[in-house]
Amino acid sequence: MNLNTLKLLLPVIAVTIQNNSSTTLIPPFLQDLHMPVAVIGTLISLNPIFALLSRLPVGMVYRQDRARLLISIAVVVMGITNFFYSFATDSLSFAIIHSVNGFAYGAVTTLYMAFYVDSLPPEENRNHAMGYYVGTLALGYSTGNFFGGLIADHLGYGSTFQLAAFLSLIPCLLLWLFGRGEARSEAVVQHKSQSKLTFGKSWKAILEPELAIVVITALFLNLIHQMGGVFISLYGLAVGMNLTQIGTIRAAYAGCNAVTRPVSGHVVNKFGHRRLSYAGIPLQCAILMLLPLFTGFGAVITVYICSGFMRAVVVVANAVGLVQDVDETRVPRGVGSAIYNAAGDVGNILGPAAGGFIAYATSISGVFVVGPLATTLLFLLGIFAVRRFGGARAAVLQQPAAQ
Repeated sequence: MNLNTLKLLLPVIAVTIQNNSSTTLIPPFLQDLHMPVAVIGTLISLNPIFALLSRLPVGMVYRQDRARLLISIAVVVMGITNFFYSFATDSLSFAIIHSVNGFAYGAVTTLYMAFYVDSLPPEENRNHAMGYYVGTLALGYSTGNFFGGLIADHLGYGSTFQLAAFLSLIPCLLLWLFGRGEARSEAVVQHKSQSKLTFGKSWKAILEPELAIVVITALFLNLIHQMGGVFISLYGLAVGMNLTQIGTIRAAYAGCNAVTRPVSGHVVNKFGHRRLSYAGIPLQCAILMLLPLFTGFGAVITVYICSGFMRAVVVVANAVGLVQDVDETRVPRGVGSAIYNAAGDVGNILGPAAGGFIAYATSISGVFVVGPLATTLLFLLGIFAVRRFGGARAAVLQQPAAQ
């Protein structure tokens, strides 16, 4: 890894540590406020809904020369909302704070992904660089989840939320120290063309079959991830675990991702990113369906780590697909980053909400049976539909040339 690439990764590690120090506590925090599981799922879904709303506007105005300032502002807003989580004692106040946090987080992740790719040194391998990027996200998730649970067990929810708020100063400092990069000539040309885009033209990019496959994979990958991430906390509490154990389970899951993602680029090169994307989600779902068979800490963490391994491979494979398969002359980088992250937001929205209703209709254990099974079926149907539509669209486009 190039030293300049490492410097670019440090701010995003700090952002994810800050974010996940809070998010790992939100399900049990809401449960302690005696909110029903369906309400918990719906409230948590507000965060990705507002992240989704921020994606395209931010992606359309993205320019490398002003990205650091915009990212810093959004990170500070995240910190402020983390602080106010400790005062959210009813569903309305929590909904407002969580929504603002989601909008800011969506802006940060959209801007930083495009900024990272634009700022990569010319000699850096792009496929490996994307593995490093998604790997550092997992490293931040792992660290944030563990320390969030540990601190909450000793100091309580309020102190943990407030400590996470002050952590927002660290990514801002790192961004201005290490986040400098020279815009490449092709990036400048891209930004000029991107400024002429409209919302309608930008969303039409999703009709590109290559991008559509990436979008569907990201959607269902995050759907099952969020469904499991929210309800593993409640499942742990139901079988007698404490917050430190729950935080450790989530940290181990993310830690597996952090270790696996940077080296998954080599696996993707060997087996192909499309093949791994198609097979990985059904395999992850099959592993999650084993979870209700176990109640012990050791068994649960083992199953969840195996699930995390499969997720890590698919995340890297899908990121490589975004870089390799999507034509940047047809889908500008800022818009591609926005749509890619927006697909994840839709999964983040559907996962907790669907999990909440499944838990209400069956049980918390039922979430890990019905949810993965439905995810697998819908994912495979979506891929089949895109391949059929893409083939028909290509045939139509080739007809004039044949005539």
